[in-house]
Order: sequence, then C-alpha cells, then structure tokens
Amino acid sequence: MSGYEEIRNLLGTYCEVMDAGDWEGLGQLFAYGRITDDRGREIAKGASAITALWGAMVRRYDGSPHTRHLVTGPIIEVTGDTATCRSTFLVAQKPPGGKLRLVAGGRYRDQFAVVDGRWAFTERQFFLEQEGDMSEHMVDL
Repeated sequence: MSGYEEIRNLLGTYCEVMDAGDWEGLGQLFAYGRITDDRGREIAKGASAITALWGAMVRRYDGSPHTRHLVTGPIIEVTGDTATCRSTFLVAQKPPGGKLRLVAGGRYRDQFAVVDGRWAFTERQFFLEQEGDMSEHMVDL
C-alpha cells in the first residue's frame, strides 16, 4: 500500500473512532503526535493526553457522541518518510431525541511520518471556521 493510501486510511480511521466515541483509539492514532490550535499552540501530545482531552470535551450518549465526521478533499504531499495533508472537515450530530444538524466545519493541516514501518500522525492543526449549535456536542469547560 502506498503512503498516500495509508494516510487516507488514517483520515478515515480518525472519523470512525471519533464517531464511535473511542477516545482510547483516538489516543492511539496520535500516540506519536500532538494536536495544535489554529495558531500552532500545543493542546495535547501523545496517547494519554489526547484520550483525556477528548474524554473531557465531547458529550457521549450511551458511549457515542452521535456524530458523523467527514474529512474531504485531502491534498497529500509525501516526501520520503514524512508527509503533509491539507483537508476540510464537517461534523454532523443527531443526539437522542434531537434533530440532525451541522455542528462544526473547518480545516486540518496534518503532518505524518513513518514510525516502525507504518505511517502515523505527528501533528494535527485545527482551524475551526464554522460553528453551529454545539450545546449537545461539547462539554462546557
């Protein structure tokens, strides 16, 4: 499998673990990485910190946030054992008894590297550009 395909699979796996509310799985995706904000400031680094961050931020209903994450239009550039990817995202949610709505949209700037023979996230920078009603999605911190 090429680096491009492996990175696309990482983007898809990210959506799956987010929608499952699998924060431990999310932490494992970023075991060698960090999450930064739109200014490049580190929010969390490594599996345990990223697992804890999402566990504290996102509401789950019977274990699931009842979301659908979509990552689209990936522009992947591979240089040897490192890569970058620019993509856009949308997050829809339908909480129990609620209506389906878009809760967030924006962009990601991701960095990857080959670690132990496999591609891994090394950084995800978030650009939250559109915010809907997140009252049933995010916990007030």
